[in-house]
Amino acid sequence: MTKFLLLWRLNLLAPWSSDRREAEENVEAKFDAMERFMDAGMVKENAFFVDGNSGCFIFEGTSQDLFRMTSRFSPFIEYDVREMIPYEIGKDTVLESLHEKTLER
Repeated sequence: MTKFLLLWRLNLLAPWSSDRREAEENVEAKFDAMERFMDAGMVKENAFFVDGNSGCFIFEGTSQDLFRMTSRFSPFIEYDVREMIPYEIGKDTVLESLHEKTLER
């Protein structure tokens, strides 16, 4: 399975409800949805940043799984998504690339 690092931020321009009760229910529903992804093992780590409007999490699954999940929170949350390459694979890839460049000379 592929791992992704997601940095998220509240979209303050999204159509948030001005009704306090409705807004509270919306936020609680989003927490419930995220906890289902955590319980399913797709969200491995999840954290808030101290600014209160952003955070990060590690997601494990396919890009389609990730798109399905992030779409549930749109347009209220914006994401910066980074696919993670395990260290050993990254190291081997860099060394292979360096070796190929040496052979080309």
